[in-house]
Amino acid sequence: MTAVELIAQALSEVALPEEPQEGVCCVTGLHCPTVARKHGIKPSFTNWGLLKAPDSERIGVAAWRVLTHSVAVEGKGRELRPLQQSSWLCTGDALTLLDRQGVRKHALDGVDAAAWCGYATTSYKKHGCLLTPVNTGGRQVWVFETRLVDCSDRAAVDETWARLRAAQDAGIPRPLIEQLDISPAYMAKIGWRLWRDFEGWARPRVRSPLYQFLAYLLPSQEELRNASMPKT
Repeated sequence: MTAVELIAQALSEVALPEEPQEGVCCVTGLHCPTVARKHGIKPSFTNWGLLKAPDSERIGVAAWRVLTHSVAVEGKGRELRPLQQSSWLCTGDALTLLDRQGVRKHALDGVDAAAWCGYATTSYKKHGCLLTPVNTGGRQVWVFETRLVDCSDRAAVDETWARLRAAQDAGIPRPLIEQLDISPAYMAKIGWRLWRDFEGWARPRVRSPLYQFLAYLLPSQEELRNASMPKT
C-alpha cells in the first residue's frame, strides 16, 4: 500500500470532477478508476520525478482526492490549507495536521498503529504523500522534507534526544546544535569544555537524518520559558 492509498482511506467522499474511466494513474502507476490528469496535477506542479507514470494523462481517483485535499486549520475559522502545506500523520482511519509540537510527540512517543505514514516540513513545497512510506510491523519511519528518518530504534531516539536537550539546557541554542558553527565569542560565553564535549559527540552525527530531525524538534525558547514559569 502506498501513502496515497492510505490517506485516501481517511478522507471523506467528495464529488468527482468528471465520470471516472479505467486508466493508468500518473501518480501510482496503477490501473484503476481515473479522471483527467489536469484535475489533480496543476501547471505549478514540480514533483514530476516522484510520479510513477508521468507520461499518463490520467490520475487515479484516490490520488486526485489526496492531491486536491484541503483541510481546515484549527483556530483559523473557515480557512483551508492544501495538504502539501502541512506536516501530518495518517493512520488510515484519520488524517491529522501537526505542528512542530505534534510531530515531536509522535516521533518521541512512537506511533501505535497497524499502518501509518508521517511527514514533517518547514518549506511547505513538497507533496509529502508522494515521499512517505507506509509503516507496518512496528516500523517508525518519518519523512522530514525529502529525507527518510528511521526512528524505529527507540533507544537511539531516546539517547539522541536526551543529549540534544541536555545541550540545549546547558545553554547551547538550537541553531548551534543544528549547524555546529560557533563563534569564539559564543564559545567563551558557554565555556569551551561544554562545547568540546558536545561537539565531540555531535560532529559524527550532525548530518544524519535522525540528528537533523530531532534537532528541528527541539523546543523553542518560548516553549522553554513557558515551561519554566510557575503556574498560577
